[in-house]
Amino acid sequence: MDASAPAGTGVEFADKVKGQASLRTTGDFIVARGSMRTVVVAQCSRCLVKHQVPIEFDFCEDCSLAQIDEPISYSAELNDESVPIPILDHQMVDLSELVRQLLIVHLPSHTLCKPDCKGLCSHCGTDLNEGACECEVDEIDPRLAPLRKLLK
Repeated sequence: MDASAPAGTGVEFADKVKGQASLRTTGDFIVARGSMRTVVVAQCSRCLVKHQVPIEFDFCEDCSLAQIDEPISYSAELNDESVPIPILDHQMVDLSELVRQLLIVHLPSHTLCKPDCKGLCSHCGTDLNEGACECEVDEIDPRLAPLRKLLK
């Protein structure tokens, strides 16, 4: 694999999706096994700055020789078991839907631009990584007031 990320992931990628996959039949299903890596552009969970996050993972997924575009291919007929991902696009094996789903599952949920990111001021929104703000708000949520005694 060495291609752009498939459409529909909902995020921006800074690099192509690279990796390898092998397909093996088990009788009822096709097992796709391999590894992928890429770089996703994410927003820092504290300061909202965009930064690049490398992701890399191994996978082993059941696939079916069903058409990707047919909704019946995704029906849950297996009594609460996972539905195998369809990989046929007319007469061609197309792994783009498998890659799309795997990328979505492996996207980081919370990232930091740097380990010591200070975030944004909760009052004025200033990026505290760039310097202190001028806020002098000393209000404390009354539910957390007893914790202030621990700081003294």
